Amino acid sequence: MRLFIAIELPKSFKAEVSRIQKQLKILSCGGRFVPGDNFHITLHFIGESEDLAGAAAAMREAARGIRPFTLHLGKYASLERGSSRTSILEVKGELSELNALRESLESALADNGFSREAKGFTPHITLGRTVEHDALAEAEMKALSPNASMTVFGITLFESTREAGRMVYRALHKENF
Repeated sequence: MRLFIAIELPKSFKAEVSRIQKQLKILSCGGRFVPGDNFHITLHFIGESEDLAGAAAAMREAARGIRPFTLHLGKYASLERGSSRTSILEVKGELSELNALRESLESALADNGFSREAKGFTPHITLGRTVEHDALAEAEMKALSPNASMTVFGITLFESTREAGRMVYRALHKENF
């Protein structure tokens, strides 16, 4: 099973992300865009594993002591890795709580036999991968003002599968705090 742990987004939040993504599709020359049902904030990508019990135990441990917190949509940005560009929306708000949750999760996962994420944590929502656009489109996207807030009450373990040529994410376990 291909697994990851993330923050689920409420429908109103996903609707605003979809609105921004629609603008990006209009202004870009193409790319691989994330289906609206798949929008989330990744906390840890586990990868291939059958250890659902270990992942759930780590999530329970990580959620202890975390209180609900508020997140907001930030500005459009791009993450560059080599020649590849990933288009994202930044996540703002109570980032100290989000970072505490992420660090707690990383430690709990390591204690349960999972490897730590090697790359740094940049809280974001992915809009698309290999998205091509010019500097004018980038400026127009950065000028948009996303307007959505949410309160985070927990984290979710997802399985990622490919069905009919597209990625489908299924919630396997939820841990509230």
